[in-house]
Amino acid sequence: MDHSSSPSRALSSSRRDRLLVGAAVLAVGAMALFAGGYFVYLLNLIGIFSLVAIGLNMLIGFSGQTSLGHAGFFAIGAYASGILAQRLGLPFWLAIPLAAALATLIGAAIALPALRLKNLYLAIATLGFGIVAQKLIFEWRTVTGGGAGLQVPTPTLFGMPLAEGSRMTWVIWATVLAGTWAASQLASGRTGRALIMLRESEAAAGCTGIHVARYKVVAFALSAFYTAVAGGLYANLVRYINPESFSVNMSIMFLAMIVIGGLGSVRGALLGAAFYVVIPEAVRGFKDAPGLIFGLSLMLVMILLPGGLISLFRKRKAASA
Repeated sequence: MDHSSSPSRALSSSRRDRLLVGAAVLAVGAMALFAGGYFVYLLNLIGIFSLVAIGLNMLIGFSGQTSLGHAGFFAIGAYASGILAQRLGLPFWLAIPLAAALATLIGAAIALPALRLKNLYLAIATLGFGIVAQKLIFEWRTVTGGGAGLQVPTPTLFGMPLAEGSRMTWVIWATVLAGTWAASQLASGRTGRALIMLRESEAAAGCTGIHVARYKVVAFALSAFYTAVAGGLYANLVRYINPESFSVNMSIMFLAMIVIGGLGSVRGALLGAAFYVVIPEAVRGFKDAPGLIFGLSLMLVMILLPGGLISLFRKRKAASA
């Protein structure tokens, strides 16, 4: 993996990246107005997983910490927002931030005992968190519904149900745009530079006055927040969630998604999310083909483009320079 990019080329740190993402949001909104229901659903999934990719990039692409437990944060965002909406009657636009705040606290709490862990040891520790989160959701039947799942009320905004047409698409992609802007501000600021220094060398970061432990916790908390927001949007999109959906496989695919798109790039996050959604769907009509084609695609991208899909654009830019 190429971690040599400067802070100015990090996650959405350039004005050009922000304009491209903004144009993508407008294009998606325009397509959603004229496209069929299933196509709109795929656009929504791409937007949701783009948020996950941006959040996971903050953790891995910036601070260099590995996680295999982000399906747990995704599940917390989905279930907490669904329970707040179903049991307390909170509107989705309030339930999702509250659920994300809970996930942020949990992410920070998990980061504290994991401060001394690195690489595979940290990956295994976070893998354990993901497994525990799924099992707790399954066993806490009185609150989560257990294996029977949880029915999420139809989200509404100003009295309008968002389940109709492309309304949810605008909400999801507006959130992607806001998340992109926030990540851009962080990447170009002191926190982003500190995280990149932390990724390159913890010893060097400590020598320059960077509080290593504090920034590791910040990276985990921010990543958990983005992922939980995505989980909350997912719950309000599908309106029925089941603990089986948030397995270890989901965490692995989240990790594969950001590596495929390209670490440290918002355009890479969008590309990775699109790849994750579109490739299996394109061959779903063929028996046993989705998993096979997706696996082969992963291998080809990593062999031919070790820097991820975003490296295609960087090579083209370098060639035209």
